[in-house]
Amino acid sequence: MKRITLITLGFSIAACTSSSSQTSPATTADYEDAAQTIASSTVMGGSGGAIGGGDIIVFADALSLARGHLPLGFLRIDDHHFHGNLMGVDHAITITCKDAAGAAQQACNSTTDSATITLKQTGSVETPSFMASVDREGNFTITGLQSATATFDGDSSFSLDTTLHSVFHPGVTSTFMFDATASYKAITIATADHQITGGSASFEVKAHRTVTGTGSGSQNHDVDKSFDVHADITFNADHTATLVLDGTHTFTIDLTTGKIVKVMT
Repeated sequence: MKRITLITLGFSIAACTSSSSQTSPATTADYEDAAQTIASSTVMGGSGGAIGGGDIIVFADALSLARGHLPLGFLRIDDHHFHGNLMGVDHAITITCKDAAGAAQQACNSTTDSATITLKQTGSVETPSFMASVDREGNFTITGLQSATATFDGDSSFSLDTTLHSVFHPGVTSTFMFDATASYKAITIATADHQITGGSASFEVKAHRTVTGTGSGSQNHDVDKSFDVHADITFNADHTATLVLDGTHTFTIDLTTGKIVKVMT
């Protein structure tokens, strides 16, 4: 995947060619920055500083396209190709649809029951909490569109280069380079209001984090390190999600606002 870098952004995740090729165990601060990054890639907008075109908006827009509706900010290229731009992030979507009998449709419409979607996102975004460049590809399937609840499954890979303003430690800014693969399993979404009601996602993350001039590193040293993280997200019926990193650090994400809170144990 081609990495896109925007040096004016505030969020930086480690590239494969980062300055430190050796990984080391993640610290609490590393986990917090990783959690904030994953939350930002999940929820669009809000006080958490989420990325335009995060997973929540991607699922909602894909559902709309599968039912024959053009989401706000999108243009129809032809029956199977659509393009949009949200907060500076370009979305290129290819979609094919089938009816309840499994027959391929010329175009998606109100009788569509399932769809296959290919997504490509590139661009840059700036929010109060971070600035980032985005490069993402994904493949998804949607089933059950004729019922009250549709189901999403799929996978994606994405890279972010960011300068991140920590919501956990005000005044601390990290440069974060982030490469991840994600798997989405049985994400349920109400077809009436596009609200996520259940399902899960897992992420394998390779990150590089840099902090300079803050004295926030171990024993007041600057930070320049690479680390790996496994993340699991469980989507809850109350419009929140539970994020667990390496089975030890737990956070709650508000899927409406993007706000992330650490769960103290």
